[in-house]
Amino acid sequence: MKRIALVLMLLAFSAEAQAKMGGLGDSPSIRRQTLIRKARHELTITPIGMTVGKKFSNEMIFQAGYQYHATNWFSAGFEIGYGGVSFKTGLTKGIEREGVRTEDPASSKVARSGLGLLALAKVSITPLAGKLVLGGKYLGYVDFHVNLGVGMAMMKYMDWQNAPTGAGKIAVAVLVGGGFRYFPINLLSINVDINDYMVPRRETDKKPSKFTQNPTVLVGLSFFVGRTGRGL
Repeated sequence: MKRIALVLMLLAFSAEAQAKMGGLGDSPSIRRQTLIRKARHELTITPIGMTVGKKFSNEMIFQAGYQYHATNWFSAGFEIGYGGVSFKTGLTKGIEREGVRTEDPASSKVARSGLGLLALAKVSITPLAGKLVLGGKYLGYVDFHVNLGVGMAMMKYMDWQNAPTGAGKIAVAVLVGGGFRYFPINLLSINVDINDYMVPRRETDKKPSKFTQNPTVLVGLSFFVGRTGRGL
């Protein structure tokens, strides 16, 4: 009887230990985590943005946007931007410099196109986030997010004698990109994004229309409205 009682005690102890281990295994890796995005509204202003790597011209992009964070990792919203200022690349300047004719200097102009108005619906996914700690000091919160979107774009044409038929017409725009947010405080983040706005267009009057890529570096600020929540 003593042996049977000992075996029963060991079995009971083992079952209790397994139950405790199962409870720990089911618990979240971080308890009472601050949900800095969930159920909050994000208003973004991007005063600094510029396309990079274009052959004939690059544009300054000014942008504003809104997103609602349904969860701590998923949000949906929209953005509106405008390529208000264009800059000739070194290739364009070289072509124009070599093509100048004294009897008609204007004839050397390269007819270029650029991004005008951009308006897109987009979603963002945040797969990575955490605290930024340096030298044992907490400096804020950071996240990495992926951007996907679709909408419309309007082209602008520069130095064209006869702009293409339908100049300025609406074209489909597709957004793929990603970036980082740095939260020095819960109400504000500093953002750096690299987005590619893909639109069909004729880059110059010598090239046919095609779906072109417009990689853009954007630096902006986001303001978050609503209270932060807590995880389990």
